Amino acid sequence: MNTPTPQQALTEFLSCWQKRDYSSMSRLLPVHGTPPKKQTVKATKELYGTQKLTDFNLLAARDTDPAATNLDVEMHYREAGELEVKRWRFRMVYVNDAGQPIPRNQPSGSWKPYITRVLPDPPALRA
Repeated sequence: MNTPTPQQALTEFLSCWQKRDYSSMSRLLPVHGTPPKKQTVKATKELYGTQKLTDFNLLAARDTDPAATNLDVEMHYREAGELEVKRWRFRMVYVNDAGQPIPRNQPSGSWKPYITRVLPDPPALRA
């Protein structure tokens, strides 16, 4: 499936997470290993199932090279019964069917979320 923008690909991935559709999420994740192997549904559920995503807002996008974009997202999720609101950064990479990065202007690629990390909270405002 060709996804025209990293924002659209990430929105699709996060929407699947909201629905707890780990099967679709695993298909949207990149292939790993040699030979390339798809992420299993069980591994995807173990990785993302502890957090129940309730809402998200795309905040910023920054192209870093011809095959990658960093997207900052405000994530609202429940973890261990507690509501969390954190900023996450997703590194989206444009890849071919073998999982190799290719320039974003190639028609046969798709955007995949490769790396995620929680960003630090901004400092408190002082009066």
